[in-house]
Amino acid sequence: MKNHLIHKVEQWEIYDRMSGHGIYADSDKEFLPAERYDWTLLTEIELFKNAVRGCKRVLDIGCGTGHPSLHLTKDVGSIVGIDKSERMIEIAKNKLSRSRADNISFEGGDAGNLRFHEGSFDAIILCGSLATFSDKERALREIKRVLKTNGKVTCIEANWLYRSTHERHFQGEGNFVLTQKDSIRYRYVRRSIYPHKETDYRCIISPKSVLGKKLLSNSQFRKHKTLTTEMSIEEVEPFCDEIEYDEQEQFDPQTIASLFAENGFKDIYVSGYGIMYDLLNSAGLVGGMASHMKELCKAETGISRFLDPTKTEMLFLTCKFNSTISNEKNQEFQEL
Repeated sequence: MKNHLIHKVEQWEIYDRMSGHGIYADSDKEFLPAERYDWTLLTEIELFKNAVRGCKRVLDIGCGTGHPSLHLTKDVGSIVGIDKSERMIEIAKNKLSRSRADNISFEGGDAGNLRFHEGSFDAIILCGSLATFSDKERALREIKRVLKTNGKVTCIEANWLYRSTHERHFQGEGNFVLTQKDSIRYRYVRRSIYPHKETDYRCIISPKSVLGKKLLSNSQFRKHKTLTTEMSIEEVEPFCDEIEYDEQEQFDPQTIASLFAENGFKDIYVSGYGIMYDLLNSAGLVGGMASHMKELCKAETGISRFLDPTKTEMLFLTCKFNSTISNEKNQEFQEL
């Protein structure tokens, strides 16, 4: 590809752009029974509550607009939420101002360079944020540094094995979109199995190019404003004025457990969740479950440890860090 055309962006920049819109809007969440995403959020809240209940000081790294921290304030002593996106933090602070919680704060921060002293926290939360870190090993070193001895880490990530088998397009799919100002956008997602990685390309097609003129003369494209294509990013690139992309590593139960084990964590346990909505929906019952959502999500957290994590949509990992054991291993290594 032409180097002057292409620009890589970090994951936090993508979320910074999304802040204020959709699921990242500056509004208090209303959980809807017909929304699969809301069932997942409720289950995550219960999983984190069970994991950190009773902890005196908790750090939420990559807190976004306040999930799940704002729902855990009654179960812990205090929480600090950090995120690299200042816009996300602003929304989280707005939500906090509307709540009655006085034991939580939000601030800008980088997982790879935490401002806190050694041994500051009893537990650390990573809710979908681990995959966004550009340097995961450095972030895990920082997490170990600020954790107390036997401090706990709880981590949620999407299960790559589930995505790779349930999504129809795996190798990649392209889509053209026509904006209101007749700007042609193109998005292409490429996924690889080994290593688990997703690369998301976003392009602006030149309207004066051969492809641009062809699309603008397509009556169906102008009518529906969108067109799915089998063209790859390499085929579209010659007609682009601009290309940006971001990369995100993905996890399955084995790779996420190995990452923590290789970085000095112990008592690693991975469970799966994300089945309750599907079960109710297949039975035609999900629409009438508004008053029972929280109870059913609590039930899902209870059965999650019995589920095969390789077959669930989401992964929940818990582990601990023992600084004494880590120091002993470092000493052994230095003596060799």
